[in-house]
Amino acid sequence: MVVKHNITAMNSNRMFNLTNKSQAKSTEKLSSGYKINRAADDAAGLSISEKMRRQIRGLTQASANAADGISCVQTAEGALNEVHDMLQRMNELAVKGANGTLTTADRSYVQMEVRQLMSEIDRIQSTTTFNEQNLLDGSFQNIGLQVGSESGQHIAITIGNMCTNDLIASALSKGICYQTNDHTSLCDGQDLPPIGNERPDGLYYQYAWPGTSTHVKIQYVNLNTVQPWSAAGHSHLLAARDLTVFHSFSYSAITDERVKNRLTTDGTALLGPTGGTEEDLSGRAPDIRDFQALNAFAKSAIEDVSETRSNLGAIQNRLEHTISNLDNIVENTTSAESAIRDTDIATEMVKYANNNILAQAGQSMLSQANQSNQSALSLLQ
Repeated sequence: MVVKHNITAMNSNRMFNLTNKSQAKSTEKLSSGYKINRAADDAAGLSISEKMRRQIRGLTQASANAADGISCVQTAEGALNEVHDMLQRMNELAVKGANGTLTTADRSYVQMEVRQLMSEIDRIQSTTTFNEQNLLDGSFQNIGLQVGSESGQHIAITIGNMCTNDLIASALSKGICYQTNDHTSLCDGQDLPPIGNERPDGLYYQYAWPGTSTHVKIQYVNLNTVQPWSAAGHSHLLAARDLTVFHSFSYSAITDERVKNRLTTDGTALLGPTGGTEEDLSGRAPDIRDFQALNAFAKSAIEDVSETRSNLGAIQNRLEHTISNLDNIVENTTSAESAIRDTDIATEMVKYANNNILAQAGQSMLSQANQSNQSALSLLQ
């Protein structure tokens, strides 16, 4: 029996301290809700869960980005809905103006409404914005929506220029022909016979302004559909000159380079030069032929706007699926991160209760161990 060292008390104290440390960790986990509060708790688990947290937060923001993209697309599509309505009205006015019962004055009134509609299309094109970015002026090109947590994970949105000038340019580039029985000095032209540039399908160049050999517009035309200029009811090739009575066309203002190139290529291509040298006939009273040309333009413009709206609708549907997928990934990744990082309350409470009992037992044993040396006094009496 010794009194210098109380080994029993030391052992009881050591175990009591270990139990207190374990109990303190359980208390921390229960109060914080996290199983990993520091790297020492689980170094590998901390690393994995932090990577998951980065992905979760990135994907959550990506979902919000996609929602912003839908709002942007809806803004543009809503504006184009109004443009569609105006083009439909313009087509209605074209049919009205081509009616032979109207007088020149009547057609002038129709002309004024058409001009106002074209001006409103241009106003909508220049003022439709989203977050101070113009959507319909041709500058909204290849705008990337970040829809992933990693770089390069984006969906590109492109919206063309919806101004009247570009819609006219698009119609001209298609080489549209329209039927007319109204022969005027602006309608008469000369046939250009084949000059060694025939194509296997029997098409050849035709179309020049009266009294000139200058190709204001050149196109491969089919003799079965385009009749000689002297024939009644011939097909007239739509040119910018046909529409300047309603809207002043500017070649230099075309923003779509592909359309611009189709309108400026030489005789080896489908279409020749047009636009910049066209006469400004806006002061002339419109006739039946002008409204027949307007009818052809309205049909082309409606097709162009429909194509743009269809693309925007497809993008919106795609973004809605993107959001659903992102939200699903966030949910499942959060579940995986929770399994690594969060405290299992039931399991931890079992440990806490067990440590609490051990702590009380250790405290009792330490008290008794400190009294064990008292028996040595009896030997000293």
